[in-house]
Amino acid sequence: MLRKLVLLTFALACLSIGGAAVAQDDVPVIGFMQFVSHPALNAGRDGAVEVLNAAGYVDGETARFIFANGEGDIPTLTTIANSFIDQGVDLIIATSTPAAQAALNATLPLEGPPVIYNIVTSPYGAGLAQKECVHPAWITGTQALAPYEDTVPLIFDIVPDADTVGYIYNTAEANSVANTNILLPLFETLGLTAEIQTISTSAEVTTAAEALVSRGVDVFYVATDSTVVAGLEALIQVANENEIPVIASDPSSAARGAVLAQGLDYMQEGRDAGRMAVAFLRGEFDLATARISRQRTNLLAVNLDAAAEQGVTVPEALLERAGIIIENGATRMAEPEMISEDARAEADAAFIAALVCSEEEIAAQMAEIEAGG
Repeated sequence: MLRKLVLLTFALACLSIGGAAVAQDDVPVIGFMQFVSHPALNAGRDGAVEVLNAAGYVDGETARFIFANGEGDIPTLTTIANSFIDQGVDLIIATSTPAAQAALNATLPLEGPPVIYNIVTSPYGAGLAQKECVHPAWITGTQALAPYEDTVPLIFDIVPDADTVGYIYNTAEANSVANTNILLPLFETLGLTAEIQTISTSAEVTTAAEALVSRGVDVFYVATDSTVVAGLEALIQVANENEIPVIASDPSSAARGAVLAQGLDYMQEGRDAGRMAVAFLRGEFDLATARISRQRTNLLAVNLDAAAEQGVTVPEALLERAGIIIENGATRMAEPEMISEDARAEADAAFIAALVCSEEEIAAQMAEIEAGG
């Protein structure tokens, strides 16, 4: 209870400071909210800020940004969303499923202010949308569904005779429930037995990991669960002590000690939300008829130092296709593709144009819903 009071007090203090400044400036006001701090969600926020800045929306000059973080506490997200509304923000950018749900619930009575979300595993399972073109008129965003079908089989590249996988998740995260509903059948199809521990806070990760060790798991698999990822270092410590490799679905997890981490580019998730925000602020993008975007990136990161700690060898074939390799504390990354400003502007315009749902598409998807599809 004390922790919740501290979180609420801190969030409200930060927001009230932002609100005082907002009242003095006739500029767009954007509220950024996220569930917890960890590299993927931070990247989702930072990518949006990067694109907004590049488009001329700079905090304290041509725009006002208000940043708030629930620090893993869902009720705090509700407080943050309501505070944004009280301060009259022009747009909310919600990073993570719990943040997007809190933003939707808070804005539901007034059908606004507009909300753009990112790093949401399943907008449909989270109640944010019914179909990619059918959702509340004031809210849209990106679906960040990790490429589990491509990533889970990597277990056998690292532990060829693996038969038991340790899996931890937070049942209170709708995104994690959606992940689990995908992963458990996938584990079974691959002949893997899943040993499961559920948690409600990141502080429980160590105990959960140790419980899985006692059950003889061959490998830990980490999905895009914000609570688990926020406590990843605790899991890595248990994995290192017991020489059990960790495979994750967030590429940034490799830098934190996972042997392999393959998934989406979460900075790009943020950039895509930022592209939507810029187009919306310029009056060029109607959220009501917007298609939910889905990124298809498949970025592999390998940590050879973690492999040594966890007693495994990474095959050369994986190293050859890795976009990020960590060895002896140094990080090597594939060279990014260079693109001119004109080409980037064309790509941004094409991205937004592809998100516009036609009347026919909306009608067809509405008919599917009415038919129970």
